[in-house]
Amino acid sequence: EDREMAGMGRLCSVLGAVLLVAYATVAAAGEISTSRPFLIDSQVVDMQWVNSTRKDAKPHDKVVFVRSARGSIYRSTDDGLNWVSQRDKIAEEDEEPFQSRVQQMLFSKAHADYAVLHGYSDVSWYTKDQGATYARHSFGAMVEMKLHPTNPEWVLASKYEGEFPSRYLSLFVSVDFGKSWKKLSSNVFQFEWADPGAKGRQERTIYACVRKQDTQPKKTLTSWDPNIDFVVSHDFFGSSKVVVEHGNRFAVHPPYWFVAAMNPEEELEVKMWVSSDGGTSYQTSHFPYQLSERSYRVVDSKEGSVFVQVTHSQRDMVFANVYLSGEDGRMYSLTLRHVVKDFKGMSDFERVNGVDGVYIANTADTGAKPQFTLAGGLQAILGGQVDGMVPTKTSITFDKGGMWSPLKAPEKDSRGHRVDCDSKCSLHLNGKTSHRYGPVYSSPTSTGLIMATGNVGQHLHARADEVNTYFSRDAGRTWEEILKGSYIYEYGDHGALMVLADNTKATREVIYSWNEGLNWTHFEFWDHQIEVENIITEPTGASQIFIIYGRRHDKGVLMQLNFETLHERRCLGVESPGSDVSDYEEWTPSDALRSGKCLLGRKVTYTRRKRAARCFNGRDYDRKESEYACACARTDFECDFGYQLNSKKECERVPDMPLAGFGAPDDCSGSFTITRGYRKVPGDRCIGGEASMWEPSKRSCPGFGGTGTVILFVLASLAVVLGVFTYQRRKEQGMTMPWQSVGDAVDFLKEGGRSVFSSAASRGGYRGLGTEMLEDDDFGLGEDDDDAQVLGGSLADYALGTSSSSPAHAAPATNAGTAGAGPIDVAIDLINLDEGGG
Repeated sequence: EDREMAGMGRLCSVLGAVLLVAYATVAAAGEISTSRPFLIDSQVVDMQWVNSTRKDAKPHDKVVFVRSARGSIYRSTDDGLNWVSQRDKIAEEDEEPFQSRVQQMLFSKAHADYAVLHGYSDVSWYTKDQGATYARHSFGAMVEMKLHPTNPEWVLASKYEGEFPSRYLSLFVSVDFGKSWKKLSSNVFQFEWADPGAKGRQERTIYACVRKQDTQPKKTLTSWDPNIDFVVSHDFFGSSKVVVEHGNRFAVHPPYWFVAAMNPEEELEVKMWVSSDGGTSYQTSHFPYQLSERSYRVVDSKEGSVFVQVTHSQRDMVFANVYLSGEDGRMYSLTLRHVVKDFKGMSDFERVNGVDGVYIANTADTGAKPQFTLAGGLQAILGGQVDGMVPTKTSITFDKGGMWSPLKAPEKDSRGHRVDCDSKCSLHLNGKTSHRYGPVYSSPTSTGLIMATGNVGQHLHARADEVNTYFSRDAGRTWEEILKGSYIYEYGDHGALMVLADNTKATREVIYSWNEGLNWTHFEFWDHQIEVENIITEPTGASQIFIIYGRRHDKGVLMQLNFETLHERRCLGVESPGSDVSDYEEWTPSDALRSGKCLLGRKVTYTRRKRAARCFNGRDYDRKESEYACACARTDFECDFGYQLNSKKECERVPDMPLAGFGAPDDCSGSFTITRGYRKVPGDRCIGGEASMWEPSKRSCPGFGGTGTVILFVLASLAVVLGVFTYQRRKEQGMTMPWQSVGDAVDFLKEGGRSVFSSAASRGGYRGLGTEMLEDDDFGLGEDDDDAQVLGGSLADYALGTSSSSPAHAAPATNAGTAGAGPIDVAIDLINLDEGGG
C-alpha cells in the first residue's frame, strides 16, 4: 500500500508540474504575472538560490531549491515559476519515503554547480550540475558535513563510531565528492576547513577540537573536558599541532576566529581566545569586568570589530549585555545593557545593512514596572517571549555604539492624523525575538531603507491592534507609519520596489509600492487565502521577481510574483543626480547627534532614485558613491577600556577598575601613551579637528634620566629631611640616637627611602602613571598583589546594571591594557557553562 501511495505521489508530482505550466497566469502587458500556487507536503524551512551571483546566469534561469519540514526537496530552474519534486531523482523504487528525506542542503562556494543533499539516513546525494542529476553515496549516518571553500570535490564529515555508551565522533575526508572516504581522526568534537588564502594556511589545513590520545572522556557528554584541545593540521592529520590548549569550542566569523578554552582547575571557568587574521595567531580576550559570563554569542563582526552578547547569570535568561571590541577583537567594553533575547539566544540587536555604524536594539526598561498580563505570561511560557511582560524600549546608534538615543516618532500616522507623543514617548520596533510581527529589516542593496513593525509610546507593545508598520529612508533618523497593522516585507530592484503581505492572518493579496510607500496598490494573487510566512527575492536584491511562501491547511504553498511585466519605464539620469531631468538624487547619511553630514568620521554620498520617480533601476544598476574624511569631533570617540559614560555624556573611570594597562609597559622605550578616557570608534576615519582633545596623551618612559632624575632627587631630599627631623626630636626628648655611626645613618636613609618609594608605589598600585591617575583610595585595592585583583562590589553592580549611579547606556571601549583580564567565564555561540557544551 505504501508503495502504491508513493507511485501515486510521483504521478501527482508530474501532473502538478504539467498543470503548473499550463495554468501559469501570464497577465497582459502592464499587469503582474503570477504562477499557479504549488503545494508541497509541509511548510518551507529552507530556500536557497544556487547561481544568483553568477555573471553568466540569465535573468530568468536562476535555480532555486526548497526543503520542507518533512525533508522533501523541490527545485525550480526559472526563479520559482515552476517547481519539481526531487524525490523521483533521489529515491530508489522500493525505498520507504523516510529513507529519501534530507536534513540539510549544502552548496559549494568553490563552484556554483556543486551541492550536497545531506540525508537523515546513511545516504546523501551529490550533484555537479545544480540538481539536474544526482550521485547517490552511502557512508553511514553522517552527523555534520563541510564543503571545502576552494576545491569543490573535497568534503569533510563526522559520524559516530563505537558502541553505546562509549560512542565517539570520528572525522573523515573525501577528495572525490563522496565516492570514497578516509578516516582522519577519532574523538573530534568540532571541525572546519581553513581559508587556504590566509597566511600560513594550505588547501589541506583543518581546524578541530580533538580529545588527547589515551585519555578518558567525561562521564557526561555535556561537560567541558580539559583533555580536549583546539588543534590545526596541514596534512589531513598526518600530523597536528595544538593551537589553544583545553580549547573545547570555536566559532568562525571571518576574519575572526574565537576559541573557548576551559581552565583545567575549574570546570566552569573558560577563557576566550581570538584570532583576527583568519586563524593564524591567537591571543586572549579581555572584558572590563571579572564576572561570570554564562553564555556568549557573536552578534556582528562585519565592520572591523566585534559585537558580542554576554549573559551574566542564570536569572538573566531573557537579557544580555552587549560588548564591543577593537579592531583586533580582543579588548571588549560594554556598549548596551539588558538587550532583549529569547531562550534560544537570538537577540534584538540589528545592524542596518548598507550604512556603516548604524544599529537598532531593544533593551529592558529596568526602571518600569513589569507588565504582568495573561497573554504575556503565556508567551513567556510557551514561546519564550518577553514582549508583553517586560517593558521594552528601542534605541538607535549612529556611531557604532558610542551613544544610543530613542527613535524619533513620526508626526503623522498612515491616515494623515497627528501623532501625540510627548518627551517620554518614542517609536519602538519589534526585533527577531518577537516571532509574531515583522522584525527590523534592511538590505545591503537598498541603502538607507528600513522597514519594521512596532508602535509609538513609552514601551513596545504586544497587542495586535497597537502594532503598525513603519518605514525609514534615511537609515533611521526619521520614521513614518506606512500601514496599519503588521506586515512582512521585501525590497526588489535595489529598493525601488516594496512588496508587503499581512502576516497576522490568512490573506489572498499583497500590497506593493513603486515610490517607497507614498502610494500603495493591492494585488490579489489567488482566489484562496494562505498564511503568508515570507516574501523573498534573490540574494542580490536586484530582481523584480519574488517568491511568496506560506501555509494552507497542512500544506506548504509556493508562488512566484513577477513585477517585470508591469513594464514600468527605466530610470534615467543616473549621471546627473539632482537635476530636473534626472530620476536620481544624492543622499548623505549623517549622525543624528552631530551637526553636518558626517557618519563615522566620513561624508559618504550615495546616488539613489528619487522617491516619487515611478521607474525601475534594472539588474545592472550600479549605485554610485563618493567619500570624504570629516574633521574629528566628540562623536567620533567613545569611552576607552575601563571608562563609562556619566549623566553628562562624559567618559569617567569605571568604579573599582584596576590601573593595570594604563601605565608604561614593561618594555617601555622612549615614550608611551596615557588614555584620556576616550578612543576613536573602530572604523571611524575622521582626521584632525578636535582629535587632540580626546586621543591619548604622550608621556616619557619612567627611568633615571630626565623627569626620573628629578623625582629621585626630590625623594632623596625628603629622606634627608626626615632623617634630620627624627634626629632632632629624639635628641630633644633624651632618647637613644637612631644611629651611632655614618654606616647606621646610611642604613637609616636606605630604609627611609625604601619606605617612601613603597608608599608612593602602593598609592597608585602600578608604576609609570600620569599624575592625574594617582588618586588615593579610588579603586579599593589591597596592598597584597593577589588582593589587588579582587574587584569591589560596586563594579559588579555596574556591570549588571544594579547600581543606582550607573548610566542607562555605557559606551564601549578598547585599549591594549590588561585591566580585569582574569579568567572569563564565556561560552561560544550560546554554550551554557552550567550545562556544558552539548
